[in-house]
This record gives sequence, C-alpha cells and structure tokens, in this order.
Amino acid sequence: MAFSRLARRSRRRRDGGVPRWWETSQSVAADLHRRMHRSLAGARRTVADAQRCGVPTQHYDRLCDELDEAARAIDAQLLQASQLPMGVRHRALHDLRYRIADLERTGGRIGRTALEAAAPATGGVEASLRHINERLDQHLEARAELRQLGPG
Repeated sequence: MAFSRLARRSRRRRDGGVPRWWETSQSVAADLHRRMHRSLAGARRTVADAQRCGVPTQHYDRLCDELDEAARAIDAQLLQASQLPMGVRHRALHDLRYRIADLERTGGRIGRTALEAAAPATGGVEASLRHINERLDQHLEARAELRQLGPG
C-alpha cells in the first residue's frame, strides 16, 4: 500500500508538474490540488466498485482518463496562479475553485452512473405479477360462486 501511494505521488509530480511540497502545504492552490485529486480517486474507486459488481467499465474508465487530463490542465493553471501577486492570485484561484467543483460533480456523476448500471433491471416483472393476481382473483370469484350455490 505504501509503495503504491509513493508511486502515485511520483507519477503525479511527473505528470502534473506540481511541486512536491503541495502534498502537505496549507496554501489555497495546494489545497485545491489535493481536493481535486481526492475527487478523481473517489470516482475511480466507484467505477472499480461497479466493475466488481459485474458492470463492464471500459467506457467509465475512459471518462475517468479524460477527467484526469482535465485535472492536469487545472493543475498547470493552479501552479501558474500560485505564482501570481496576491490580489490577482486570489481572483485566479477563486475562478479555478469553480472549475474544480465542476470537475468534482462530473466525477461524481461518472461514479453514480457506473453504479446505477450495476443495479438490477426492475422491468419485466409487472406483467407476470399482474397475470398471477388475475388468476388469484378468478380463483376467489369461483370460490365465491361455489359458496353461493351452496353445498349441493
């Protein structure tokens, strides 16, 4: 587990180009970066849960890959914004916060859709139940008629 976390961290540094110290920094840019990547990891975990339930997830995995690409672009913008003077930095990070919220919503939607695909289809049972209930109604009507005719 520790090795995979380390590999993920080093891969993130290579791909995203964000400074290593962002993993523990209390800066707004670093916090937004971590928040975005937690969301991406959550979407991937949910898709993996759907796969364990038997859902083919290739399409959802591709959507997560596209979301990762968008996150790398936002990471580059976060890095750029973090180097701006204070007033401009605040506005830039504020705008990026909304993009990250959109990315989080999209990741959540990917995960929810994948899990919904794992849910069993509920259709097709209504006709069978209706037929059974009709037969039960006919049975009860026949018994009522027999009672009215008397013992015989």
